[in-house]
Amino acid sequence: MKKTTSTILAVRLRQLGDVLATLGTLRAIKRAAPDKRLVFMVDAHYHDLLENVPFVDLLLPQPPKLAGVQGLAHFTHFVEELRGLEVDCVLDFHSNTRSALLAWLSGAPVRIGFDVRLRKLLYTDVEPRAVFENGHKKARTAHESAMALARRCGVSDLKDDGYNTLAVSVEELATGKRALLASGVGDEHGLPQAVVGINPGNPYPAKAWPEASFVELARRLVASGKSVVVLWGPGERQRADAITAGAGKGVTIAPAMPLKAMPGFVSHMAQIVTIDSGLKHLAVAVGVPTVTLFGPTHPEEWHMGGERDRYLYENLSCSPCRLLVCPFGDHPCMTRIAPDTVLDAVAAIDQQAAIQ
Repeated sequence: MKKTTSTILAVRLRQLGDVLATLGTLRAIKRAAPDKRLVFMVDAHYHDLLENVPFVDLLLPQPPKLAGVQGLAHFTHFVEELRGLEVDCVLDFHSNTRSALLAWLSGAPVRIGFDVRLRKLLYTDVEPRAVFENGHKKARTAHESAMALARRCGVSDLKDDGYNTLAVSVEELATGKRALLASGVGDEHGLPQAVVGINPGNPYPAKAWPEASFVELARRLVASGKSVVVLWGPGERQRADAITAGAGKGVTIAPAMPLKAMPGFVSHMAQIVTIDSGLKHLAVAVGVPTVTLFGPTHPEEWHMGGERDRYLYENLSCSPCRLLVCPFGDHPCMTRIAPDTVLDAVAAIDQQAAIQ
């Protein structure tokens, strides 16, 4: 029987923020070519969050590790199933050694990735990582780079249609509201209008905004009449507890919840103040305004969002270094961001919301 449906495999391994930053491109592909089968290979940890995304037809986990005879057997079985999908085109948004090898092993006749080192030899077409105009590097976000890569797969009229890519159901909103009320935000009359989430994370040292700065920010947000919720994820509870305790009355800590429940929870917030992180991209995906603090990473690459999203960046001569540990010791690119500056950005979003 002649095959009538073409299959596109999109690959994006590892971090949540990277995965969410890819969704806008996948939606654009599906809208331009609804007849194509779109398969998304992504860490199984994120499948619950993405299982109801309407523009992805099939979620694949990333393959098992090659560890011993059993690992080799599992990996071989994974590749057999991958080839059974009869993929026509692979879009390798990750483009590391592992993802490039998977693209090649898929057997797809068209394999597109970024133009990086020797692994580009496993692709049939490549998109430059960096684009230059008049001898100068042209800045583009990870989303814009993904769109440029996708335009090479032969889908016509591929249009960029924004970042709000995770729909939140009525049931998810109700569950999020109950979780907020149970954590002490609001009362029997409902939630307050101005709930601000702060996301300190548990970042590598160069990316951290000081706990004392988060504490001061939270106190001053409460003093201005807002309710503050400290958000946290795996490995971040200790830092979140310390900030909540230091900030005092009016500041609560988010309850423990699975990743799948986070969209419904954060959707009740007026805005979120965050470091550059997966939660920042999740907030953008559900349409919650963000104030993002950048230091060793660059907003020209990772600040994605709508008109109400803001970022703060000191733009020091050493930034963006993309290092895990600052060679100067005190990571001034982050520590020089003052709580006053963050409060101004919060107020700017409030003002824009009032006008709209």
